[in-house]
Amino acid sequence: MRTLPRVWLIILVLILTALGAGGWRYLRAQETLRRGEAEAALNAVAVLKINDISGWMHTRKADARMLVINPTLNRVMRIWVKSGGRGDGWSAGLMETARARLAMLQEAYGYSDIRLVNGENRLIVGLSHEDVASEDTFSVEVLNRARRNGRAELGDIHANEDGTPILDVAMPLFADDLDADLRQSGVTLLMEIDAEQYLFPMLRSWPAPSRTAETLLVRRLGEEVQFVSPLRHRQSAALRFTLPLASPSLPAALALRGQEGVVEGADYRGVRVLAVGRRVADTGWVMISKIDEDEALATQHRETLMGLWVLLAAGAAVAAVTLLVWTEAATLQREKVVRARADSLEKEAKLASIFHAAPVGIGIVRSRHLIEANGAFGDLIGLSRNELLGISTRRFYASAAEYVRVGEKALAQMQKNGRASVEAIWKRKDGGIIDVILNAAPVDPTDPKGDVSFTVTDITQIRRQEKQLQHRRFELERSNKELSTFAYVASHDLRSPLRGISQLAEWIVEDMPEAPNAEIANHLRLMKSRIARMENLLDDLLAYSRVGRIEGDMAEISVADICREAFDMATPPAGFSLDLSGDFPRFVTLVTPLTQVLRNLIGNAVKHHGGETGTVAVSSRVGDGGFVIAVADDGPGIPPDFHERVFGLFQTLKPRDAVEGSGMGLALVKKIVELYGGTVSLESDGKRGSTFTFTWPDEAKLREMLDARKNG
Repeated sequence: MRTLPRVWLIILVLILTALGAGGWRYLRAQETLRRGEAEAALNAVAVLKINDISGWMHTRKADARMLVINPTLNRVMRIWVKSGGRGDGWSAGLMETARARLAMLQEAYGYSDIRLVNGENRLIVGLSHEDVASEDTFSVEVLNRARRNGRAELGDIHANEDGTPILDVAMPLFADDLDADLRQSGVTLLMEIDAEQYLFPMLRSWPAPSRTAETLLVRRLGEEVQFVSPLRHRQSAALRFTLPLASPSLPAALALRGQEGVVEGADYRGVRVLAVGRRVADTGWVMISKIDEDEALATQHRETLMGLWVLLAAGAAVAAVTLLVWTEAATLQREKVVRARADSLEKEAKLASIFHAAPVGIGIVRSRHLIEANGAFGDLIGLSRNELLGISTRRFYASAAEYVRVGEKALAQMQKNGRASVEAIWKRKDGGIIDVILNAAPVDPTDPKGDVSFTVTDITQIRRQEKQLQHRRFELERSNKELSTFAYVASHDLRSPLRGISQLAEWIVEDMPEAPNAEIANHLRLMKSRIARMENLLDDLLAYSRVGRIEGDMAEISVADICREAFDMATPPAGFSLDLSGDFPRFVTLVTPLTQVLRNLIGNAVKHHGGETGTVAVSSRVGDGGFVIAVADDGPGIPPDFHERVFGLFQTLKPRDAVEGSGMGLALVKKIVELYGGTVSLESDGKRGSTFTFTWPDEAKLREMLDARKNG
């Protein structure tokens, strides 16, 4: 009979335990729910406010871009800059016109002040007649950044002389102007915004009524947290209140130290709060949205107080049950510890296997001494593992200066990024010098003075190949310069004897007592013709050597206009016509090389036609990254066997006495087109008509190609 009460006692304990556990889980779930709701609301508010601020900043930059293209203001300042910015009465009149325009713009846009400053950040004209002081680092910084980037830039919040929090918006007046003098003048528009009037009101509103909710902006000021915006619960103006950056539980300090998202801590009043910190893009600000923990969890606190009584009642039963199961739980815990230890040992063994089997050198340093290294490390440096352990890392470097340089650079990178990647010069045991790249990171990121693990990779062969490539590039450039000089000198020096031979031919004719017979006249004609051919050949040879060096300027052209000019210069017979069909847009390109290509192709079509009547047809269409242009004629055609040969140097299909030519026209075309990333091809059946088709890059692709060539 005595076993019955014991059974009921056990049943009662179990029931109480279940009630207590269920009640506790319910309370915890409710608290988690309340916290989740508060955190979601804070996140939503932070995102909303950041979007509002980002949109507001974008609008301010758009205002600046609109102001600098104001026709009157732009024209007045263009005249003033071109006049040298002299300070006479005439210039004063220009400034009054500019000031009147600034006043109209201020009234329209609502800025506190609008100024124009020169490249030295000195006032040219403004509404307040105040200069930009050299110690006003906020204004100077945004002015220099706007000029450097060539676009509208928004400065940071700072206080003016009367303590009003302001922001500056700067925009170069002539950033995109084609006139270099105007761009280099540095004239910049500087607009002043009252943050208290236009920015801070966005922070004060809250989507729902709240007794303690608040959004504010903070930024880092040295080792302190500066509260940029006014505070709801403290009578302190903007920018006037700071707290230590090292504060362990201040949400603003945590956010500025890199911890984003929801945090719990104490705010600037020392009151427990739930807060969300998010960085505002393109600024040094962090947005903090927060609410007192008591307000956020008020409902839950009441429910918890009620539930405590239930938990206290269940506590006695839980204690009894706990006493019964404690022994078994302790046993299970010991077994769990044993299993965890076994798992840890297994993982360590796997990591050790990977460490020693890795093909790159791996080591661990403590206090600048090597405490662990794998086999690949020893193979690289020429030491055994036993010789490596305990050795100073100074031993690996080629010199003390190299050791100091690499150490300082690696330390700076790890302090900034938490890891380092540095090239170094090491010395092997046998005295050989090798180039290596070191990648290092602290074993424990929270302990900057602790152990450091690193990998080392031998890049000696790569650096040797780079030097060889650099040497070959230098030799190629030198060879190209010598060839260019040779072509110029040869062209120049060969002209003198040619002109002498031509003059001698003239003197022979003049000194002959009577008119030369037909045979002599034909010989003299052939001599003059071949002298002219030689001069043309020298001209074409010089032009061929100059391809890529004399490119001319970028300008807007019409392919149709160039074709008409080239056709006229070819002096075709009266029966010839030019047919232009297809898309002939106007676009910006290098005029000189494109003109050379079209003149050679159209000139060849006329010169080698062989008839008194004919048609030269030029067509154009838009292709991938540029244009496809074709020049066709209805002449005798070119046999397929000669399609590759015609693009070679000094190649002609007819005797030069029959058709004058140097044989370099198509070679010049091919070299120019391929220099600018294009292709040229020939289509002809050899019976009637030929079509030369080439591709030419558009402006974007051409500029990218020229920049790559310039930087390469």
